[in-house]
Order: sequence, then C-alpha cells, then structure tokens
Amino acid sequence: MKNKDVEDIVVKALEEYSSKQDKWDANIETITKEAFAELRVKPLHQTTLQRKDREIDHLKEELHQYKNAIDNLRGYITFLDSKISKLEHQLDEHYE
Repeated sequence: MKNKDVEDIVVKALEEYSSKQDKWDANIETITKEAFAELRVKPLHQTTLQRKDREIDHLKEELHQYKNAIDNLRGYITFLDSKISKLEHQLDEHYE
C-alpha cells in the first residue's frame, strides 16, 4: 500500500469522524496532511543524509591520506637534515 493510499484512507476516516464530534480540532486535518507530506519526502531526506555520510567518510579518508603524506614528508625532512649534518661534519673533518 502506498503512502498516498494510506493518506486517502486517513483523510476519509477523519471526515467521517469529524461529523460525529461536537468539538473537533480544526487543525487535525492540517496536521495530518503535513505529516503525510513529511512522510512522502522522508525517503528523499534519508537518501540525502546517506549521500552526505558517504561524502563525509570520503573526506575523512582523504584527510587521513594527507596526514600520512605530511608525516612521511616530515620523516624525509628529518632524514635529509641528518644526512646534511653528517656531510657537514665530514667536510669539517676533511678541512681540519
């Protein structure tokens, strides 16, 4: 059964029920229609949220890769600094 079918059934039931009530909340029909409208767009919102969650996961993975690349570069810089120091030390020893 589709949401529209359920909505039609509920609206008809509300119409019949309202005729039997002395005090009927005039907003109940509006509230019911809004609830069903929200129910119809809910799958769209869920799909959008799922897509956003996937985008967030992708960005987290990309950030992780950048952090790894930065750590690797820092390690390489440390290695190069060490090599430069050794070469400078060797130069100093050679000219002494």
